Amino acid sequence: MDTADAAPTFDTLAAVQKLEAAGVDRKQAEAHAEALRDRHARLATKADIARLEGKLDTTADTMLTKTDLVELRTEIYRALWIQTGVIVGAIIAAAGFAALTERLV
Repeated sequence: MDTADAAPTFDTLAAVQKLEAAGVDRKQAEAHAEALRDRHARLATKADIARLEGKLDTTADTMLTKTDLVELRTEIYRALWIQTGVIVGAIIAAAGFAALTERLV
């Protein structure tokens, strides 16, 4: 495994020694060091961040922009107007044909 992929290590012994040198009781120093080690293990690595950046880039590439949505809405309205015009034209043509047929009969 690449060192960039590994979570950084936390030296609990060094932490305990520093806390003891600062006057903290051994048991408290050990408890603090263990708590810090647990939190430290949950930190994101550079590889974690790079993976997330890749996912964000992919997501951003597939998202529609506001401009895309406005253009899509415009195309839908245009198609609806054309469809309405065709339907109205067909109704008028059918009515005209019916009127012509009645005259001929």
